[in-house]
Amino acid sequence: MTMTGVERHWLSIVLPSFIDPAAGGLGLRPGEVDFVRGALTMYDASSPMGRLGMRAAVLVAMLSPLLLLGRLRSFAALDSTERASVLARICSHRLYMLRGLGVLLKLAASMAMFRVASVRGRTHYDHRAAAQPVRARVALPVLMVPSPGAA
Repeated sequence: MTMTGVERHWLSIVLPSFIDPAAGGLGLRPGEVDFVRGALTMYDASSPMGRLGMRAAVLVAMLSPLLLLGRLRSFAALDSTERASVLARICSHRLYMLRGLGVLLKLAASMAMFRVASVRGRTHYDHRAAAQPVRARVALPVLMVPSPGAA
C-alpha cells in the first residue's frame, strides 16, 4: 500500500525542514530536491515494518509541536528555524523509539538530497570518494575451514 495524499503532503513539509536556511551550510535551491519522490522510493523498497516506521515517523513529526512544545499548532505553522529545532529535538530525544523515528526521517531526507547530482557536486561527495581509494590498515589472516570429508 502506498502513502496517502496527506502523508505525501506531510513529507513535503517535514523532510526539507532538516535544512535550516538560517544556520548556513548546504543551501538548496527551491525545487532542486524532490524530497517526496526520494522518500517514496525508500518507502516502496522497505519491508512492511519499515513502511509502518516511515508512516509513524511522519505522524510523530507532524504532531511534534503538541508532543514536544506543548503548543496546539501544526508542524507546518512553525517557521523554518522552529521546524529544524523540533526535528533536532526528536532526533536527540531520550526515548529511543522517538529518536529512531527522527533518524529515519533524517535518513530519508539525506537520501533524497544525494539523489540530485548538483547537491552531490556542491558537497564534493563523489570527488572525495573517487580520489581516495580505501586501503586496509591491517591485513587480516584468512582461515581455511576444512571440508566435511577431508581428514
